[in-house]
Amino acid sequence: MYEEFRARVAGTTIDSGTLLSTDYFNSVNEIIMLIGMVPDMPEMIEDVRAWRFRSYEEHFRGSGLAFAPLAIEAYAHVPPATRDNFEHVLEELRATVEEARQKLATLAGAAEPERLKLSAADYSLRLQSLVDTGSAIVHGGADRVSDQDAIDKMF
Repeated sequence: MYEEFRARVAGTTIDSGTLLSTDYFNSVNEIIMLIGMVPDMPEMIEDVRAWRFRSYEEHFRGSGLAFAPLAIEAYAHVPPATRDNFEHVLEELRATVEEARQKLATLAGAAEPERLKLSAADYSLRLQSLVDTGSAIVHGGADRVSDQDAIDKMF
């Protein structure tokens, strides 16, 4: 089935090696943008609170993209090691968004603009780093990701 899906994804943004698509991260880029706006517009914390993390399948089901059904179908055939690495990043994204949501709401309510600004910048960078890691996995960079994790642990 894997080889069949490799052929079927040709001409889409689904990587033919991993059977994953970076289009998934469009929804995560939305929360990164919202978090980045909170220091200048603290009322945006309500949009951050309202944002909901969507699984890969949920994202594509609601995306309206022509290849969305194929992306959902192909996800079941992603090589196991790649899928495990990808899902690990998604779990880290989910946890980081939840942490950011709570911390930024507390700081916005406490009227601590400098801490709010620093925390929002930190969460934006952390989330962007996770998106970059996820994108590397999508494009077959799981080995590079593992090497980077080893390097990060040394420091």
